[in-house]
Amino acid sequence: MISDPWYSAAVLAARVLLAGPYLWSGYEKARNFSRALDEFAEARVPFLRFTTIATITLHLIGGVCLVAGWFVPQVAIVLAVFTLVATLRVHTFWNMEGIERLLRTRVAFANYGLVGGLILLAAIDPGTWVL
Repeated sequence: MISDPWYSAAVLAARVLLAGPYLWSGYEKARNFSRALDEFAEARVPFLRFTTIATITLHLIGGVCLVAGWFVPQVAIVLAVFTLVATLRVHTFWNMEGIERLLRTRVAFANYGLVGGLILLAAIDPGTWVL
């Protein structure tokens, strides 16, 4: 591990910020489970109930692991692959027009930014500020 406190602080900030969208998404999907099922049904996600529960679980556990510094490279890669696949499956902006295309394009590229951050996080030392 790299022991420089500035490095550890920066990596902790990156872990927390990258975990945020997953923690919030998992919380919102769990809190509004029927709405999450509707979203997944609209996107024609297979095995609807299982996939929704698995997504919530991945978001919450993955987010906690990133914040805590547990299994960071492994969790970051799993979340990156999940996010890339989900984005390509759900945010098909290339099939849309008008404002819907604009909005889905923004979401897709924000998700691609998350994927890039997660790949970078997987490639670096998690720092010394871990639980």
